[in-house]
Amino acid sequence: MTATSGVWAGINDPLTPRQPIELFNGRDLTGWMPVAKGTNTTDIWWATNGVIRCAGKPFGYLRTLQTYRDYELLVDWRWPEAPGNSGVFLQLNPPDKVWPYCYEAQLLAGNAGEIRLNGGSTLQSISPPTAKSVPRRLPSSEKPVGQWNTYDLICRGHSITVRVNGVLQNEVFGTSVDSGCIGLQAEGQLVEFRNLTLKPLATP
Repeated sequence: MTATSGVWAGINDPLTPRQPIELFNGRDLTGWMPVAKGTNTTDIWWATNGVIRCAGKPFGYLRTLQTYRDYELLVDWRWPEAPGNSGVFLQLNPPDKVWPYCYEAQLLAGNAGEIRLNGGSTLQSISPPTAKSVPRRLPSSEKPVGQWNTYDLICRGHSITVRVNGVLQNEVFGTSVDSGCIGLQAEGQLVEFRNLTLKPLATP
């Protein structure tokens, strides 16, 4: 299994935002880097009319060049044609590979709100300790295919909180890292993203 690799800008200096940051400029993929199995990433991701579109194949992800800590991330997503599988990667750390070291806010249709542990990441709060995911707390709060959903993801210190369309679906503690890049997953189905906004957390 191979993946394209790139420079990890800012990996030793995670940014804590002081003002909201629009991670996607609505026009192109400036500030992002694609990673995929093999070498061809040009046909997976593209920007159009304020939306990031992902073809879903080959498997991989689009990640920020900058790393971040202590933030609230708002992400809209939808399945424009048919339900499928994707995810939002949080605290993504090197090396670039499929799949990377990160925590995945699951987007498998019907399972949004689950948190998956990828690439060797760990959680102190998980039970049993060998588990690789934490299921969502409540029945699915997703909208039908074609409609936009909103993820509200909070990464504070070593904790992650997940809301799907305003419904609290998960909260985990004891992450093994407290900063990293943000990624959008390609995992088999056409999916769209928009309004990726990173907000600083209020000082406790």
